[in-house]
Parts: sequence; structure tokens; C-alpha cells
Amino acid sequence: MFQKIMILVDDQLPSQAAIHQGIELAGVHHASAVYLYVPPAYSFPMVDMPGGGMAAFASHTAEQFEQQAQAKASEVLQAAQAAAEVAGVSSACTIAPGNASAGYVAEAAVTQGCDLILVASSSANAVVRLLTGNIIPGLISRAPMPVMICPAPHAQS
Repeated sequence: MFQKIMILVDDQLPSQAAIHQGIELAGVHHASAVYLYVPPAYSFPMVDMPGGGMAAFASHTAEQFEQQAQAKASEVLQAAQAAAEVAGVSSACTIAPGNASAGYVAEAAVTQGCDLILVASSSANAVVRLLTGNIIPGLISRAPMPVMICPAPHAQS
């Protein structure tokens, strides 16, 4: 039924569950996986600095943030590809810009030829997800293919 599955990943625990569920689903359907790492967006720290020092502070901070985000993306994507390889699922990786929107993700899925998007959902309620910028509602309404939402694993007590 599915030939290529896009799996949205980041460095959070729910994403790890989505990776494993996506690999299982790809294995069942003899599909390939496309991992799309969506890094957090950089937010400019608002501080007052006399003498125009704010520009130097901001560019250095943004550069450091970008380097850290790229390093984390590489780490997460390599682990996801290794897990897919162990399961016999072919995979590819790509990194979205830090300000990726639901529209960007939907367009990337079309460009990659995916026929399913798999995304993790945290256990936070709908209001919290909306306030923190979760792209799931927008993705559901914009994607021309099905969007499968994987719930966060429950903590064991």
C-alpha cells in the first residue's frame, strides 16, 4: 500500500518511538523511509547591550545554535538510518530549515515522492501543542497524502 514513508524526526523521545514504528510499517509494506529532521527554530535572545554589542552577540549565538542543531541532526539521522538498515529497510535523510512549517513538510513529502507522513505527538494536551508551535494540525490540513500520528510512549511506573 505504501512505497515511501516520510518520518519526521527530532531529538525528543516521542520521535524515537515514531522512528521505530515507521521502520516496522515500512517493513510490512516493503517501503522505504525518508527521515526529515526538523530542528528547533532559533529565537533571538532579547537583551540590552550598550555600544552596539548586540549584533556581535546575536550573530555568534545564532552561529553556535546552527552548529549545534546540525550536529544533533546528524546524530539523530545516523541512528535512524542504522536502525532502518538493521531492519532491512532502505532509507534516506534530509534536514529541514529551522523555521520549517507544515507547508514546507508537506511540500518536501511531495518532492520526495512519499505517500505517507508519519509524525510523533507528545502527550501534551492540544492547547499546549498549539502554543508551542506543533505542526501536526497544519500538516493534516495541507498534506496531500495521509498523515499518521504516533502517540508518545507512556512512562512506566
